Amino acid sequence: MAKLSYFTTIAIDTRRYTIHYFSMLGNDVSSIDHRIKHYSGAHFDDAFFARFKEVITEFAKETPSQTVQKISLVVPDNCVALDTINVPTMRNRLLTKNALNLALGKNYRNMTDLKVQFHACAQNRQYTTFSTAAIQKRILTGLYSACSENKLLVDTTTYASSAAIGAVAILNPKLKNATYLFLDLKDTYSRFVFVENGRPAGFYPLPFGLEFLSRPKYVQEDMLFDHTMAELTVLNAREKAKAKKLSMLAGETSDEEESEVQEISQPVQSVQETKEAEEITGDLEAVESEDVLEQPFTMTPGQRIVTPKYMARKTPRKLPKFMQRPNPETEEAIACENFRVFVKWALSLLSGNEKITQFGMPEAVFVNIPESLAYVLDAANEEAEESGVEFGLIGYDYDPTVLANLELYGGLFPKAIHAANKF
Repeated sequence: MAKLSYFTTIAIDTRRYTIHYFSMLGNDVSSIDHRIKHYSGAHFDDAFFARFKEVITEFAKETPSQTVQKISLVVPDNCVALDTINVPTMRNRLLTKNALNLALGKNYRNMTDLKVQFHACAQNRQYTTFSTAAIQKRILTGLYSACSENKLLVDTTTYASSAAIGAVAILNPKLKNATYLFLDLKDTYSRFVFVENGRPAGFYPLPFGLEFLSRPKYVQEDMLFDHTMAELTVLNAREKAKAKKLSMLAGETSDEEESEVQEISQPVQSVQETKEAEEITGDLEAVESEDVLEQPFTMTPGQRIVTPKYMARKTPRKLPKFMQRPNPETEEAIACENFRVFVKWALSLLSGNEKITQFGMPEAVFVNIPESLAYVLDAANEEAEESGVEFGLIGYDYDPTVLANLELYGGLFPKAIHAANKF
């Protein structure tokens, strides 16, 4: 009888400050062994690598040495930089690669400190388009050192989104070479992954997940996290519009009226701006007096900024009546309404990433979601004709531990991970 192989994945989750040990004997899902260790402090500094070494030592002691030969190392997505670069097509591959290295040197000042993997996405007589993935060499060195000291051989190193897509290809072979947008819902966060012909081409995390869908009440998206850039964009647009309007009115007023306007416009304008900003954003509260707001901010050398003990409470954004939807009453309706936030993000990502979608528009959005919440996809597909996007399941007839840890399960199958995403 042939001896079954023992596969192991070691992964780092910087969102939860955890290090995962995930192993399986052969293809027996019931033999999965999942252990979690925690760490604190900054990510990937000397203290972290010391703690990582301690954790690896504990894992190695708990597992018989003869069973662990090779491991897969999965780093978090925020350690990796993905990019799409166009370079002129040269006479041979070596010259084209040199052109790519020159382009990378211009884009990344610390190019010598990075390990870069690349893959040719498209090519014609004029240009060659490469998809690149880069990671700092010092991170790999620190991780490899801790593993080698514990007699663990790192066979494959990849990032979380890449390993998750490898797991999807194992669970659903129809998606092995497909082009789609993948939504992986975790308990407290989620990730979108662009997949081009079975290869990850980009990812985007969101700081909310299944916990948000399971809430007993409808929650506006602006209450989940701060849209600082969006709010500034709206306020700047309003400022420009008012400045243009005032400049047009200034030419129609007489000198006497203009002098009166200059005397009274400042306080009136500040009050109107405050009201209009509250109507648009709805989540900004006045925590300072008008006198303080009108004074310029100055600091003296050595002065410290004292933050308030209690921050201003955030209020939901008030929408115009024509933008309001009926309030959901049942738990199913609330979950479907909350899932519309993910639908909006999917549409925004599909329309705002032409550098990725130029090689092929995703056929659909495939979602990793528990069976108990799968009905939200049916509600989203009712508007597929209007939105132009369909949502589908990768499948839920699998072990819950596997679906909850796709990036860990995918690390057990290195051959399912694209070579351009291995470091």
